[in-house]
Amino acid sequence: MKTMALIAAILAGCGAEPGLAEPTPPSLERDAASLAAHRLEGGSLPQMRLLGTPRGRDVLARVVSCALPRGTALTAITRDGTPYSFAGGLGLAPGWIEHAPSGAERARVTACLRLRDA
Repeated sequence: MKTMALIAAILAGCGAEPGLAEPTPPSLERDAASLAAHRLEGGSLPQMRLLGTPRGRDVLARVVSCALPRGTALTAITRDGTPYSFAGGLGLAPGWIEHAPSGAERARVTACLRLRDA
């Protein structure tokens, strides 16, 4: 449930889902909303707390897997020099690597994430 709240924040730019026992930390919500408003690219990810936490990296891995096509990878290096790579899979929003996702792209990725979290 907490992961779905963070995913919802990424794709909709909203806060935690109602009814959660532990809300998503505000800093992760801000970073999640920022991700939905920008293109997916490794250079901007180190500034986000999503990259710095295991939960955030899990969410990024799921988003990239749904959004980008197989054979595409996104690599980001944290401020401390640790590299993380996220592999594409389904290609439901391939343009997200070049521009912020459209409403239709966000809807496709949201559906993918909800199915995977079910």
